[in-house]
Amino acid sequence: MYDLTENKIDKLNKLVDQIEKFDGKWYEIVNPFFASTNELADKAMKFLYVNKLIIGFNWGEWDEGRVFFKNNDPSKYNNIDREFILKLLTAVARNDRFCTGAWGELFESGGGKILFRKLLETYK
Repeated sequence: MYDLTENKIDKLNKLVDQIEKFDGKWYEIVNPFFASTNELADKAMKFLYVNKLIIGFNWGEWDEGRVFFKNNDPSKYNNIDREFILKLLTAVARNDRFCTGAWGELFESGGGKILFRKLLETYK
């Protein structure tokens, strides 16, 4: 499910390497209604859309995702599968359209880096 070709997996691997090496601000609040996300975070979101990894589901009412993100235990990432990872990324990507800065905050908190690394691991 949500398979990628070897070429796309290689691109994901390179993207994950860039994300892991990045040492800057993932987003900047421009005003109370708009946040500007850096281009690497934008590239990560574009990768999901271009490769059809954005899942169609009712993310706005997905309580399991809310509970996951509120949980501060780092072990929460240990046993998540590809579909769950993509649902989490989809929920934040979609939410960012209504709550600008949500996508940047995912990376700023470290969650984006972990989720993209975990996603890559599901293809190995």
